[in-house]
Amino acid sequence: MDSSKPEQSFRRMERSAHDIRLAGLRREAPIGEVVDNILVALPEVHPLEAHRWANGWNRRELSTRIDMVYEAEGLRPPGIADAELFRWERGKRRPNEERIDVLCKVYGTRPDRLGFGRDYSGVVLGHLEQAGLVDLFPRTAAESKADLVGRLSAATKRITMFGLTRNFYAAEAMLPLFEHKAAKGIPVQIFIMDPHCDSRRDRYRLEPAEAAMEDPDRYTREILRPLAEAAARVGNIEIYLYNFPCSFAMEEIDNCIRVMLYGHGKRGTDGPILAFQEGTEYHTYFAEQLRWVERLAAADPIPEPWRSKGIEVRRYLG
Repeated sequence: MDSSKPEQSFRRMERSAHDIRLAGLRREAPIGEVVDNILVALPEVHPLEAHRWANGWNRRELSTRIDMVYEAEGLRPPGIADAELFRWERGKRRPNEERIDVLCKVYGTRPDRLGFGRDYSGVVLGHLEQAGLVDLFPRTAAESKADLVGRLSAATKRITMFGLTRNFYAAEAMLPLFEHKAAKGIPVQIFIMDPHCDSRRDRYRLEPAEAAMEDPDRYTREILRPLAEAAARVGNIEIYLYNFPCSFAMEEIDNCIRVMLYGHGKRGTDGPILAFQEGTEYHTYFAEQLRWVERLAAADPIPEPWRSKGIEVRRYLG
């Protein structure tokens, strides 16, 4: 076996990340956006390493910046070796909570964005923390999409998505991420409203203007078929269509569920997004919604009382 191949692959990824960073600098893009672009283009890269590349640092410079945080707080700098940083960035060893906190300070971000689970930084207080509410966004925008990409990149257990159209799942920036995770053995399920059902037509009656993917044939051609083709290429990706109304989208990624609300007289992407962590009644409520849809998808035929009500959840193969 040629031992140089992993090193050559790493060098190619590093050069690609460098090019993405330069493109971001030319656009004056925020660091978070550059990180997300790296993770989408190079889904095998750990978020921690993506943050370092997005900043243009080598490991020695990162170690120096970690030391500076300790010194600023009157503590002895640890002088972390390159080899230890390498193990963190390749997922071979998890830094302790103190080191994760310092890394968040160095990169100006949260633990979950670095690939280390939920945010325990204390910014969510009182009953909101008890509810497991770990993030909140006013609408679908760059920040909420960055959160989604970060969570998908760090996923290790499951990815289950449910919503009205989920147009951006088939985009060039997202589809490779789903394929990469599926190829790693992580089950990916995507539940989308049937583009030809009455419920979808009723939903679009509430939109303030004609939506880009309102036409069911165009939606099938540009969104559903690329998703089905990805499922056929990789396996471990399952696409389902359902025919009943929905008031919110759900994105379950490991132990977190992001919920996007659908309003009246507003576009679907105008709704607020809430992220709930496992272990609370709020998370349990939405998880049970997803398990219900999964049971209907697996049933043959659909059980009562849902069959008499005309409820359908069926596999889409293209």
